Amino acid sequence: MHRSVIKSKEQEDHVGDLRKAFIRMRKHQLKMNPKKCAFGVQAGNFLGFLVHQRGIEVDKNKAKAIIDAPAPRSKKELQSLLGKINFLRRFIANSAGKVQPFSSLLRIKDKDPFLWGLIQQEAFDQIKQYLSNPPVLTPPRKGVPLKLYIYASDNSIGSLLAQDNVEGKEQTVFYLSRILQEVETRYSAIEKLCLALYFTAVKLRHYMLPFTVHIIAKTDLIKYMLNRPVLRGRLGKWILALSEFSFRYIPQKAVKGQAIADFLAAHPCVEIEDLSTMEIANLGFPLDQRIPKLKIKNVFGKLPGQRGQILIPIKTVQIKPWKLFFDGSRSESTAGAGIVIEDPFGAKFAYSFQLDFDSTNNRAEYEALIIGLEMVLELGVTHLEVFGDSQLIIKQLTNEYKCRDPTMAAYYVAARNLSSMFKDISVKYIPRNDNLAANEMAQIASGIQIQEHQSERTIKVQKRSLPSILTRGMNLEINTNEVQAGDWRKPLIDYLTNPSPRVSRKTKYHATKFLVMNGDLFRRTKEGILLRCLGPKESMRVMGEIHEGSCGAHQSGKKMRWLIQRYGYFWPTMEKDCFNYAKGCEDCQRNGPIQHLPAVPLNPIVKPRPFRGWAMDFVGKIVPSSSNEHTFIIVATDYFTKWVEASAVKSISSSVVIIFVKQHIIHRFGIPETITTDRGTSFISKEIQDFSDAYGIKFVQSSPYFPRANGQAESTNKVLINIEDLDARLPLDWTDFWLRKMRGSMSLLHIKNPTVECQKP
Repeated sequence: MHRSVIKSKEQEDHVGDLRKAFIRMRKHQLKMNPKKCAFGVQAGNFLGFLVHQRGIEVDKNKAKAIIDAPAPRSKKELQSLLGKINFLRRFIANSAGKVQPFSSLLRIKDKDPFLWGLIQQEAFDQIKQYLSNPPVLTPPRKGVPLKLYIYASDNSIGSLLAQDNVEGKEQTVFYLSRILQEVETRYSAIEKLCLALYFTAVKLRHYMLPFTVHIIAKTDLIKYMLNRPVLRGRLGKWILALSEFSFRYIPQKAVKGQAIADFLAAHPCVEIEDLSTMEIANLGFPLDQRIPKLKIKNVFGKLPGQRGQILIPIKTVQIKPWKLFFDGSRSESTAGAGIVIEDPFGAKFAYSFQLDFDSTNNRAEYEALIIGLEMVLELGVTHLEVFGDSQLIIKQLTNEYKCRDPTMAAYYVAARNLSSMFKDISVKYIPRNDNLAANEMAQIASGIQIQEHQSERTIKVQKRSLPSILTRGMNLEINTNEVQAGDWRKPLIDYLTNPSPRVSRKTKYHATKFLVMNGDLFRRTKEGILLRCLGPKESMRVMGEIHEGSCGAHQSGKKMRWLIQRYGYFWPTMEKDCFNYAKGCEDCQRNGPIQHLPAVPLNPIVKPRPFRGWAMDFVGKIVPSSSNEHTFIIVATDYFTKWVEASAVKSISSSVVIIFVKQHIIHRFGIPETITTDRGTSFISKEIQDFSDAYGIKFVQSSPYFPRANGQAESTNKVLINIEDLDARLPLDWTDFWLRKMRGSMSLLHIKNPTVECQKP
């Protein structure tokens, strides 16, 4: 036998432990050299490490060999140095990351020059400094959980295994790290963390298997891997290897103990400190105006590991923009627009405009905004901040609200076109109390009387006789029965009704896919189906009806485009417009689901034929109840076709479930083989068992506390709840309302995209 240690915690137990060891050695005929044995010692050098009461420590001679070593001058000397460092890697936090700068020198050929640069020397000095005061690795104590901190960067992964001592302080048990392979560097961030967990479990299995291991991280890796319905590929391999361990996730809320502090310090983020900024005037106005003298200071940042040496000169400049305040006002007789412009030096200029045409309050707001943007553009301003107290106008410009009114759409387009002419522009909402100056100018313009022969008064209230959008050749009134000059259909209709060689080649090419019938333009699909072509106003009306009409279910843009094409309509920007319409729907934004986790591929439960298996669940309790005392909705979804059956009920008893299955499933689609439900009392009672035995139906219950096991039912419930939320307040007699709404919405749920393998019954 060579190199063996027999240890005891208490001195009086040591003789008994030696006796047990000698008996086992004699049983297996093992012999030892007495001259090399030492008994009753408290510390000793074992396999190049110092073993004592506190734990395992680096042998000073081993550490000194690295600290006193000169910089390598050849590839062979570098390999020798890395061999010494790897021997002590269990004591070095992120050892793989620390030796990463040496990897490029290991790939050079023998004939290539060996270039030891500044980056390699800095990494070498960092390792020397770390080994000058290495940590002490403590052995794990029985009955105390282990703590595992994992880390993943772009090129390496690492972990720290720690445990609380008697005093409750964290102490290091083991450091582990390695370089990522080229394929592994392309993993997602959470997959790199899962790889770090798998790598640690394989390498430290003898440490972790007898203990409960607390995984301390910002992401719950165990939940991420276990919540996958079907595990395949590398995740399946990892979760199979981790299934023998006892893991528990604990969020990383604070850094406690020196062990975790050292571990996080070994993986620093590159930061530049001590930066200051200066405010200077906007340089976007004409150069002939007076510009104050600018003073730009040199600001220096520090790089980690440079001991305060100033290396990077940084010049920072902050441009102070112009400000535009606007407001509109409407009175019984006329409307007005108020504008306040503030330059970077704080000087303010106020203007009033009376709108001598029919206008609403929102149109007056847009008029004020457009006039103000035109004025600051004439001044040559390139950086602008716009402030207004109209939430509708501000949120339409920031794409939070959708502009659905055709009369407002022209104003919206004009404002967006003017905004695109600035290098940097921001639009912000402010309360009316912070916009008093512009509000006052608008009220003055809407309340004062200007004679017909006058264009302005002494208080500088100017007069506008035409809307701002008409000066750009745009028309507010759109006749849906006629094709306007700017309509995309007009060149095609003109060419198809009166072919002319002067038409562009592009129009001739696209005209082969269209035809004119009774004055309407139709597009011919590959299947020979004719789709009626719509103009801007008609397309907006169709999208509104599909998305939120009487039969709308607030579908996504992709589903909207497919439904519109299925109903026989077409326009060139149909897909883009549908996506923008769905994104701009206020109800969808308020009641849409919030994704807290990254999207992962779905793993649906596949049935071999229609109506073989159903997923069933209850929705409710809905308050207030209807006049018929209906407070719940029972829902069933076919796994194959995704066909949905639903009914309003008064209670969630077993008798209600039996009646629903008979009337809505058996009498319509036949006896199913399986019905998947949760473990509610309504689905596991003796009545349900007797009913299932009589009809030969197998009721399958999902796993407890795991709703996604019955994901098909939960998905349908989500759609129905969203419909309820999107309809805001339900009437007291919501049964008739719900049935009327469900007939339209459920018909859309029954219509499936043909790319999915299902058919409408």
